[in-house]
Amino acid sequence: MSKLKVLVVASHPDDEILGMGGTLLRHSAEGANISVMFMSDGVTGRDFIYDPKARASEIQNRKDMALKAGEFFGADQISFEDLPNLRMDQEYILELTKRIERRIDNFNPDIVYTHFSNDTNIDHCVTHRACVIALRPTPERRVSALRLFEIGSSTEYAAPMSGDGFMPNLFVDISAFSDKKFTLLKCYEDEMREFPHPRSEKAIKSRDIYRGASVGVGCAEAFMEIRRIIF
Repeated sequence: MSKLKVLVVASHPDDEILGMGGTLLRHSAEGANISVMFMSDGVTGRDFIYDPKARASEIQNRKDMALKAGEFFGADQISFEDLPNLRMDQEYILELTKRIERRIDNFNPDIVYTHFSNDTNIDHCVTHRACVIALRPTPERRVSALRLFEIGSSTEYAAPMSGDGFMPNLFVDISAFSDKKFTLLKCYEDEMREFPHPRSEKAIKSRDIYRGASVGVGCAEAFMEIRRIIF
C-alpha cells in the first residue's frame, strides 16, 4: 500500500502548527508523506511600506523556525513562495492558483489542508480562495479530501455578519500528541503571546481540550472538510 500524501498550503510559517500541529504529528506517526507550502513571508506586513530587504534577517529566521518545526514533525518537503505578508490580496489570483497547481501536480496529494475562508487575516482568505480554485475536481486531479483548519487570533475574530463561521465537521484525536504539539510551538516561540491572547499556549491547549470534549476525546483539532471523493 502506498503512503498517504498530505499537502498543507499555509499562508505563513507558524500557521501549519497553530492550525494542525497535532494532526501533522499524527499523520507523520502513521507514515504519511507530508509536504508544506508557505505562501507569504509572514514578516513584512509589520511595515507600512513593503521592503523585504529591511526584514531579510527576520524572514530568514522565520524560515529557519519552519524548517526546524518540519524536521521535528517529519515533513518530507517544505517550500517558501516568499509573497508579501498581509498583501496577498494585491497578487493576481491566477498566479497564486498556478503556484498551488504546480505543487499539486508535482506532489499528487491525497489530502490537502488549508485556511478557512472567513478569517480576519487577508492572506488566509486569499490562500483559501486560490486553493479551492486549484483543487477544482477535474478528471486528471485525484485529491480525495480538502480540509480547512482554524487559526487562533484570526478565525474566531471574524464578525458573524461578514460571512459563515467556522463550523467543524471533522475532528482528529490528538490526545497522544498534545505534549509534542507544544514542543513544536516552541519552534515559533517569537510568535507566541501571553494568555489570554488566543495564540498563547494556555488558550491553544484550552481549545484543543474543548474540541476534544465536543466529540468525547481528551484533545482534538477541528476541521471543515469541504470535499471528499472516494476513488
